[in-house]
Amino acid sequence: MSRPGTITEILEATAARRPDAAALPGLSWAEAAAVIQRMAGGLAREGIGPGDRVALFLPNRPGFLLLLAALARRGACAVLLNTRFRAEEIGPLLARARPVAIALARDFAAVDAPAVLAAVPAARRSSLHLAIGVDPLGAGRVLDMPVTPLATLQAAEAVPDASTLDSECLTFTTSGTTGGPKLVLHRQRSIVTHALDVAARIGLDAPNASFLAAVPLCGTFGLAPAMAALAGGAAIHTMERFDAAEADAIIRRATITHLVGGDDLLLRLAEAAPRPYAALAFTGFANFHGKADRVMAESARLGLAARGVYGSSEAQALFALQDPAGAHASVGGGRPASEAAAFAVGAGGGLLLRGPSLFDCYLGDPDATERSRTADGWFRTGDLATAHGDGRGFDFATRAGDALRLGGFLVAPEEIEAFLAAQPGVTAAQVVAHDGRAVAFVIPDRGFDAAAVLDACRARLATFKVPARIVTLPEFPTTDGPNGRKVQRARLREMAVG
Repeated sequence: MSRPGTITEILEATAARRPDAAALPGLSWAEAAAVIQRMAGGLAREGIGPGDRVALFLPNRPGFLLLLAALARRGACAVLLNTRFRAEEIGPLLARARPVAIALARDFAAVDAPAVLAAVPAARRSSLHLAIGVDPLGAGRVLDMPVTPLATLQAAEAVPDASTLDSECLTFTTSGTTGGPKLVLHRQRSIVTHALDVAARIGLDAPNASFLAAVPLCGTFGLAPAMAALAGGAAIHTMERFDAAEADAIIRRATITHLVGGDDLLLRLAEAAPRPYAALAFTGFANFHGKADRVMAESARLGLAARGVYGSSEAQALFALQDPAGAHASVGGGRPASEAAAFAVGAGGGLLLRGPSLFDCYLGDPDATERSRTADGWFRTGDLATAHGDGRGFDFATRAGDALRLGGFLVAPEEIEAFLAAQPGVTAAQVVAHDGRAVAFVIPDRGFDAAAVLDACRARLATFKVPARIVTLPEFPTTDGPNGRKVQRARLREMAVG
């Protein structure tokens, strides 16, 4: 039997292998597969099919994964939007992706999704003609669009599978370096192949395996292990917003075996944990805030089975995983999950990757796509790394550029700087990170009001992008170089500490 190549094929293989095993709360794998077939029929009835794109502006809930799989069955593409994004960030993504519909959770207390969408200029959302309500609120309207409830979609008749290995599957949003984030397009082949490889590598295909989706499914760090759970037939439990005490309770009640999170998330969980865990077999973590040593200490105390992992939107999360018993266990990186994948550390420590999990392109940006790859097909990660002595794995060192890690997300400083520079009274802006938060340096002009600028940031930017503080300077520290004067970001980072 050939290896599954589409999401429909891995779902049907899982349902055939483990029909009665738990898939999502209240659904077995056989039941989930049947729901997805009917939901795909509902999408077809709404005119959504091969080549169409649908935006998912959703928190972690079962409907997210069910709808993603139904879109895949229709050969349609899910454009994944972070629920922390606001109109300033969503508008350009909608304009570039041109989705025909958007899925919303109108009952998600953390985000007024219709209000966020209403703040997007009409020209940027002109492709949308349908809203899908992934909530219990029934039909209605959002702006000028009818709302079709998810329950209505899944009441339709099943339709034949319209997917192929090369169907557009989904887009992740990643940091952009010239004015905005990029849309990283994956086809079904890369998503499915990586899911199968990861499931086998970390044991999500083992009997009684279960995964806690504690980080956002809209990003690869949340979605890649969830897709691996689907491929392996593990039960999936979702958390709409991370709460340490709730996560601790779910891990114990549902006998969670697999978890992925950043160092801060795991330390918050450790603070809430009254005693060791009995079942955790794998906790992959990224050292976003430099707290790896504390994570490993808590892992030993609580039985987290923590180890460093590496990935990106382009290569997918869990591209590489460390040996949990090895000397590099606390460091991001490790050996590729796929035997068909490879890495190379080039001159200056630049990390290059190749393998079946890699993305297809940056949607609508062929120049950036071309720049991202070498002439012989290696992906330029923009990261620095060192190879293990045996040559089988690597350790992530740092970003080669000045990208910021804020709230667990990678953000180009230019995204925040451009917004700040457009505010009244701001002549120029530079942004660096300190302790996981943005610190803004601005050259003020007449009428500058720091409080008003921060209020604008809070209203129009994702929370993790809002500067912790704004520091005014008469001019930025600069240095002369072969291509002109450049701002000394290293000096600004030193100043941000004070």
